[in-house]
Amino acid sequence: MAIGRSAHLYAVICGLALAIASSVAAADPSECREAINAYDSARSDVSDALRAYAHCIADSQGHDDCSSEFSRLHSAHDDFESAVSQYETACS
Repeated sequence: MAIGRSAHLYAVICGLALAIASSVAAADPSECREAINAYDSARSDVSDALRAYAHCIADSQGHDDCSSEFSRLHSAHDDFESAVSQYETACS
């Protein structure tokens, strides 16, 4: 009885290992490259928007609430979140 049970457990473990290995091997290199490009672009956009927001705040002297710069930063961050998700999906 114990031999049958351990053989079944071994088969389940091997099946799970194969499923995990095949999902890792299934990553499409071209999709991953696109995801990396999107990530790099989004990261650059966040950096640019952050710099513009910081400059606006520094130069505001109480006359500009920098809401348009903050809106661009927020939008760039949303794009960055999407790019990270795309990267995790395409390159894992």
